[in-house]
Amino acid sequence: MATVVLAGGGTGGHVYPALAMGEALAARGHELRYYGDPRRLEGRVVPERGLPFTPIPSPQYPRGGVMGKLRFAWQLLGAIRVARRFLKQHEVDLVLGVGGYISAPPVLAAYTLGITRVVHESNVTPGLANKLCARFANLVMLAYSQTGPKLPGVAPRETVGCPVNPKVLDGDAAAAFERYGLDPSQPTLLIVGGSLGAQTLNDLGIAIAKASGRSHQLVLVTGPAYIEATTAALDPLPPGVCLVDYERKMPEAYAAADLVVCRAGSSTLAELTALGKPSLLIPSPNVTDNHQEGNARGLEEVGAAEVVVEKDIDFGAVAAHIAALLDDAERLQVMAAAARGEGKLDTAERVADLIEGRLR
Repeated sequence: MATVVLAGGGTGGHVYPALAMGEALAARGHELRYYGDPRRLEGRVVPERGLPFTPIPSPQYPRGGVMGKLRFAWQLLGAIRVARRFLKQHEVDLVLGVGGYISAPPVLAAYTLGITRVVHESNVTPGLANKLCARFANLVMLAYSQTGPKLPGVAPRETVGCPVNPKVLDGDAAAAFERYGLDPSQPTLLIVGGSLGAQTLNDLGIAIAKASGRSHQLVLVTGPAYIEATTAALDPLPPGVCLVDYERKMPEAYAAADLVVCRAGSSTLAELTALGKPSLLIPSPNVTDNHQEGNARGLEEVGAAEVVVEKDIDFGAVAAHIAALLDDAERLQVMAAAARGEGKLDTAERVADLIEGRLR
């Protein structure tokens, strides 16, 4: 059996697909390690899963300035040296880079040592780290086929989708309603701004919670940095509203929801389609080449989701539209069926097959 390093992180869009792929490999007897930034999401989530976690220096590419780029190059070389030491110490057979700037040092270090490198890109538009790592990869795996021409290098491309942990299907709605203190017989809206939270989605949640005549319940996952301000804005908390800072049981939250309002990262959309959940998507504008809107429009085109562009958002109008959607059971059923038609649950197993093919 092989030793495989998962490298990358920073956000749930990188960390959770990596863990889903890792679980499929672990189930086949391979040893896993995770190289990442201890200050970011992976530094909290990965140790909770019981995976050995190795902290790697994480230089971030500067957007401008010659001196900044020279400093980055020097820091990257230092991070590669650290990663080389750990790769040799752990006798690693393959490095799987999943994006985020922390993925570059382990992938590039593996290249210098002749260790097999595989890259997975989960978005339509690739990030800077994967653009760099793809040049040195033995295999590039894509969530979307149209991403292939956007990546440099000559490594073979395989379109596999975005991995989803099958446990996302095991959510217990009854347990969620009990934990949230909500009524399972009432329509329920879930708003979640990703693992870190999103101010715009929280502001929308506040507007919905305060709306007069609201006939549906609301679960608002604020993100740890926003919980205090959101709690203060909704003091006293209106009936039928539950605030959560960070939801560690997302399958339960999904199971309780009739409609999900969220960003449009590839891993989130993969979960929504696997579950067949209707959604209203508000893509983050703060991402490379606006790739989240590209992700979201794909679901909109098949009727699985509606898209609201953040710069155009009118909280009152969107709140009213959401209320109308939750009152339209037939419309939600049509959206749910369209979402389910896009779902893929075998991605992690296919990834494991491809990786094992590279290990032979």
